[in-house]
Amino acid sequence: MADVEVQPAEIVLLRNPMDVVNSNERAWHRDTTLAMRQWQVRTLLSLRDTDREHRILVTYEDLFGQTLTTLKRIATQFNLPWTSDEAALQAQIDDFIDSALQKSDSGENLADFEARTDVEPDVKALYLLGRQAVADPDYFASAEFQQRIDEMTDEYLAKYGALYRDFNVKINSKTFFVFGEDQDQVDQVNTTLRNGHVKMVGTEADSHEVAEDLSERLNNNTIAIQTYPLDYLVVEQKEALNNYLRKNAKRETLWGIGDAKNNEIVEMLTTVSAELGADTHNVVIADDLTTIIDERERRLAIQHLVRTLHAVEQPPYLVLMADELGTPASQSAVTAFIAAEPTKAAPLRDEQPDETFKLRTPLDMDEVAATLTALCRRASQDEQQQAALNHFVSLNYDEILNVKGDQYANSVRN
Repeated sequence: MADVEVQPAEIVLLRNPMDVVNSNERAWHRDTTLAMRQWQVRTLLSLRDTDREHRILVTYEDLFGQTLTTLKRIATQFNLPWTSDEAALQAQIDDFIDSALQKSDSGENLADFEARTDVEPDVKALYLLGRQAVADPDYFASAEFQQRIDEMTDEYLAKYGALYRDFNVKINSKTFFVFGEDQDQVDQVNTTLRNGHVKMVGTEADSHEVAEDLSERLNNNTIAIQTYPLDYLVVEQKEALNNYLRKNAKRETLWGIGDAKNNEIVEMLTTVSAELGADTHNVVIADDLTTIIDERERRLAIQHLVRTLHAVEQPPYLVLMADELGTPASQSAVTAFIAAEPTKAAPLRDEQPDETFKLRTPLDMDEVAATLTALCRRASQDEQQQAALNHFVSLNYDEILNVKGDQYANSVRN
């Protein structure tokens, strides 16, 4: 929002944590401790990361029990226009809010909550601090309040570890993505992975429809390759992908998606996987680009491959040459890749000077095809050569992606 010079007005809603726990238990049968930690984390982050000068703190109970008064308080805080007919607004509120739908309101007063013995001290302290801030807006806006929230966040981290880990189910499976231009080639790798007991899905995956939608938007420039995983225009698609990947990663020990459409959304797949904390293993099928005669087809194949390699640069990934998929060496490489343990080591760096890999401009696509194919072939034979391949891709990524059909034709004529 800052990037587009928009000033947010932030309303932080505070609810009795016991009511949140009861709601979680009824709706999702969530463990009490996990639900309590989730409430604690979300409350801490909401109070820590919102803007002290442009926010208001409201209780859930006031919002639904004293709606008109609370809405007027919000409008006053943010200089919003207010109705001259409060009776009409109250009638709208009464018509809209159905109190029968409220299933988890304990009606507990503050004194009763403070006397509880079944709530951990840090949770109790946070809720009581929040209620104090609701009653005293000047205190809520003070540096003293913000310092106390910062201290509570630090105490949480010291006691429990990284935020969110306490209530998200840990993902211990391996997720495999196969990237390639040709579905028959992708299916061939899928079969090898299945032989290694990986549950692979292809074009029937729920992600296929998301990939078709996103690829269409990328092709018509509605969204940009460099930024679309963070674009608000595709939040719905990202959420669908997130839910699908999480569900399968929690359910299957070894699973993956082998779909030629993966090429189109490699940035989104790798971004969502990283956000999930998934142990993702990427298999990249590289064609011999020098054998593609059609200029447009070759340019798109080069760009897809470069996008994929750029997105999967962090280990582990495996390069397979399309013309060697049926060889025992390729099949052995996949088998070893399945068994490999995850590594937290940084990827190897190529120490050769940039001049070794920097392409001439305007780009000669014959040179690009030959160089990229040679580097991929070496990387398919020796993982240590991935560093050189990464170096080439990162150095020439922007230039290769910016080549359009007319630019390519001009470069050939020149």
